[in-house]
Amino acid sequence: EKEKAAAENGNLNVSDNDIIEINVGGKIIAAKRGVLCQWKGTRLEALFSGRWDKMLERDSGGRTFLDLNGDCFQVIVDYMNELAISPEDDPPEYPTVNEELEYQFQHQLQLFGLPGNIDSEIIK
Repeated sequence: EKEKAAAENGNLNVSDNDIIEINVGGKIIAAKRGVLCQWKGTRLEALFSGRWDKMLERDSGGRTFLDLNGDCFQVIVDYMNELAISPEDDPPEYPTVNEELEYQFQHQLQLFGLPGNIDSEIIK
């Protein structure tokens, strides 16, 4: 099923080491595909898995465009990168944002199907 979606709407030739540039509300964020896709079963993983590459909105530079707050998304990507490089027995502290960004941050976590706290089963 996933391979069929990739063949129709995306790219079958993807690697966890692919560098993906994303324009998030005007802020350009680069991350490895494997970092963005590490939480299996989330919308974030599905979005950047390669299965939907042909369907994603693009900016004038060909980057995936997300009409969201770039600062909040950067916090999510930074945390996921730290999580990817940290030992399992010493995970990074769960991210926080300034109070004025908290609503947008929580909205993005929900939008992408990500955990709202460190105790989530997705992280463990």
